[in-house]
Amino acid sequence: MTTKIDLFNLIDKNITKPGSWIMAKGEKLNLILRPLIEKSAIKFGSKRKLTLYLMNKYNLSQSTSERFVWLMKEWPPLFLLKEISELNNLAHLEFQENINYLKKNWPPQKVFMAVKELNEELCKIAGAHAADGTLTKNFLRITDGYKISLIKFNNWIEKIFGVKYIIKKVKNSNEWGISFHSGIIVSYMNKILEFPLGSKVYTVSEPKIIKNSELNLKKAFALGALTFEGGISIRNQVELCVASKGFRDSISEILNCLNINHVKMENKSQDYWRLWSGNLSKEKAEKWSGLFEEETEKWYLLKNIVDGYRGKANSFEEALEILDRVYPPKSASKVCIRDILLAIKEFNKSTRYELVDYLCKKKNINSFGGRWAHSLSPYISVLKNTNIIYTSKEKFGKKKSFGSIIREVYTYNPNFSEWKMPLTAIKSN
Repeated sequence: MTTKIDLFNLIDKNITKPGSWIMAKGEKLNLILRPLIEKSAIKFGSKRKLTLYLMNKYNLSQSTSERFVWLMKEWPPLFLLKEISELNNLAHLEFQENINYLKKNWPPQKVFMAVKELNEELCKIAGAHAADGTLTKNFLRITDGYKISLIKFNNWIEKIFGVKYIIKKVKNSNEWGISFHSGIIVSYMNKILEFPLGSKVYTVSEPKIIKNSELNLKKAFALGALTFEGGISIRNQVELCVASKGFRDSISEILNCLNINHVKMENKSQDYWRLWSGNLSKEKAEKWSGLFEEETEKWYLLKNIVDGYRGKANSFEEALEILDRVYPPKSASKVCIRDILLAIKEFNKSTRYELVDYLCKKKNINSFGGRWAHSLSPYISVLKNTNIIYTSKEKFGKKKSFGSIIREVYTYNPNFSEWKMPLTAIKSN
């Protein structure tokens, strides 16, 4: 079963402005249209009377109405096609099978393929927009920290609409973005998917047309959303943190339909609604990877959990670059993996507590003792899995009561040919 899209729903209510018109074209459109106009003219008594009817109903100029009635207009407006189909009691979906292309009635007149049924790419675009998009009249903008995510977004648009846009670095930011004027795509987003123009951050959720569609389309919406808004933490958990409860709950419902276990926080946390996967086994990570666009950074993070680290680094600097890319610094974290690796390299051999004292002094932050030291565990785990460090247990004197103090010792491995690095998306920035 497919979910059809009624192209006539794209029509702007304010058709008094010719610049707002959406124009249509099809290989066989005129062949179908000609007899329908003839039949309509018979109903009114003549083509001239049909012309006057259209002029009066839509406030058209005589020349515009005549060009349509006599089929001298190569790209007729959607609203006039709708009028003719209804005058002949034709179902919208039946009539629109003859429409293949759409464009706005203003220059530059970029031509778009007519998307006539809900498909996975449109649902992915919807999910990405729900996560990180901005929509205003005839303008769409979306950003992400990874350029590869924007490349995939561009590919989705090109596949279904037949157009492609330029990806640019966002000024004064570490993000990449696509922004473009398109009355056609914005009409799909606003009138078919029902995304509002302007602010949506607290109200956005899964569009009704997707919510009532097949599971593969719902999954595509979740994929678009998680590819742009989801995160894979260094603790090997998928996380989603959004301002809209409806958006979070939409993703949760789709995960339930897919039998993917997750935790949903019932109350707000610092003005955000959250869900997360829990610690991922290889099997769970494989299942979650189907909810991220293939070959994006986050997809590779999950594949690294599934397959282990299989990449290589030819130098210490290249290893740092890869680890920075895969596990970038977080604003809420006191340290990042780069800090810890540089410290271990400087010590050559160290313990967790030595690292904490060193980093606290270096960064001028307060130590929180054992709890602070324990927070280094995920970073240490990554460095062990890459073979950048070796771990061992050693005695550090006697306890006051009984026995010896045993601590884990981290030894730097200078042989980078033995290192195994996480795989990452092709460097495109």
